[in-house]
Amino acid sequence: MAPLIGMACLLSGLWFLIAMPIVLAIYANEYHRTRRLPTGLMVTVVSLIVFYATAVLLWREFASHYWHQSFLTALDASVNAAKYGHTAEHTAEVLLIWLLIVTTLCAVAAGALTGGVRRVWIRFLRRTA
Repeated sequence: MAPLIGMACLLSGLWFLIAMPIVLAIYANEYHRTRRLPTGLMVTVVSLIVFYATAVLLWREFASHYWHQSFLTALDASVNAAKYGHTAEHTAEVLLIWLLIVTTLCAVAAGALTGGVRRVWIRFLRRTA
């Protein structure tokens, strides 16, 4: 079960790193063409902002307490035990996985909250109109 959870977290993190900017470009193009603000654009923007802001803030916390080197060094150390040693490799792997899990969960929660509030707001506007 643990490998499945790990794979799901990895794929969701990759989704936010790679696919969400593409989704943002598609929704931005739709907004540019129609001048209607789609809910998907709001959800995508909020999710990406929260994802990257959480990553920066969390990495600053990790770097001050658990890892005293750069983020790029942590990426390198997580796959290179021969250069950095097994202890440093394990620490870097754990920090990067936790970073990916927490940022992804925060982004999903912010996106879901934004989408829900947007839908409630649209219903409220339809009732008052």
